[in-house]
Amino acid sequence: MKKLATIASAVILCSSLYATPPIEGDVLGSNEFVAGVDISLAHLSRTNASSPFLQGGGNISGAYNPISVYLKDKQDDSYTQQGLAKLGLNIRYGILDYIEIFANANGYFQSSAPRNQKSQNTNKFDFANANVGILAALYKGDKFRILIGDNSDIVSNVVFNHSDSHMDYFKGHTFMLNIIRQEEKYSYTAQLYYRLNLTQKYKDLSFKNGDEAGVKALYQIGKEDKQFFAGWNVAFRDSDAINGKRISDYDYEGLGLGIIIGGKRDFNNHFGMKMSFEFMSYSLNYNAFYSSFNIGFYFK
Repeated sequence: MKKLATIASAVILCSSLYATPPIEGDVLGSNEFVAGVDISLAHLSRTNASSPFLQGGGNISGAYNPISVYLKDKQDDSYTQQGLAKLGLNIRYGILDYIEIFANANGYFQSSAPRNQKSQNTNKFDFANANVGILAALYKGDKFRILIGDNSDIVSNVVFNHSDSHMDYFKGHTFMLNIIRQEEKYSYTAQLYYRLNLTQKYKDLSFKNGDEAGVKALYQIGKEDKQFFAGWNVAFRDSDAINGKRISDYDYEGLGLGIIIGGKRDFNNHFGMKMSFEFMSYSLNYNAFYSSFNIGFYFK
């Protein structure tokens, strides 16, 4: 009987120590640390392919990754289709239960095919960007939380005229307000965000990605070592500008709708994996759609 009691106590202790997969949109606990590696296979189709496409619609951390769409050097080079394989590294660290700092870096292999058959298909390995962010809890109750955050590009790499790469610094910033409802086994995060993009220049060329404002929502439900998540977002996007001239004369150029769905699983207290599918489509004058399958591993 004593042995059974000892075994039962050990099982209860192990269960209480077993951590569920880390949630997104909320700060980590004090001194909690998560590091991850993400691999994505993606497809992008776009008209008016005159400046990089900023991928990140389903990402509630506010990280936007520039996918270099080669700046057109002919008027009819206005449409591209691209296949991408991306590699991302990311870290998160919690401070005093109320603040989280995080960072990530991304690289890619890209195959770009313009509709104009006179333009040659382009394959390229390259560094994409690195960014750093902070998330802080203004109010943290048992079930209701309010947080503000910023995610800023430290460095971004842009390809001009089909070949030349150019590094630029602190040219993109995402400001976030997260409102969270959290229960024992699930959480629901609603986010208001604004993405500010600044002008980038190289030689006699310049571009500015249109600013973007929108709403994101993410539902996460967990049980023991597993977690399921699903989210959506609506985005209103301003016009891109090339060499100081706006491409569109409308107040906003694109209406974006996106979804993300996936799951996580812990293999033990320190290692787990996640899988997800993401889709984002813009309409009106900014016609583009992006889809990706993602798999990642995290350490905590």
